[in-house]
Amino acid sequence: MEAIFDWIAATPINSFVLDSAWTWPTLETLHFIGLCLLMGALLVMDLRLIGFERAIPLKAVHSLMPLAIGGFVINLVTGVLFVFGDPHRYGINLAFQLKMLLVLLAGLNFWLYYAKVEPRLATLGPTDATPPLAKTVGAVSLVVWFGVLAFGRLIPYIGTG
Repeated sequence: MEAIFDWIAATPINSFVLDSAWTWPTLETLHFIGLCLLMGALLVMDLRLIGFERAIPLKAVHSLMPLAIGGFVINLVTGVLFVFGDPHRYGINLAFQLKMLLVLLAGLNFWLYYAKVEPRLATLGPTDATPPLAKTVGAVSLVVWFGVLAFGRLIPYIGTG
């Protein structure tokens, strides 16, 4: 792994991230904006899936999906740049590893949503109760994404493996 970290640290991307005093703070700001888009949209969508605020039509809640995906893309790009900026720190950091595991689980949960839940939601009325699988997917999403948020915040404090 050390050879991979060394290779990443020798790339022009590493220089781009570290050589300007403004790059890292700009990435942090963009990462936070992406986080707000992602978590804000997911909070509304997942709570509706779980069964809260059934007065809000499912279609209206689903219209937040592009914001969540946009926030995720912003965080993906900035997150990759963070890793390229300090690969030795992130590569062996337990909090980062757990965060990435949870992001993977969130991706699998998202796939389950699109494969099994969304087609079923299309058959429901706007304010109908959601099926048990939708409630489970929504609850798992909330738990996993708040775990991602928590472990991301703990990266500076938990340290290395």
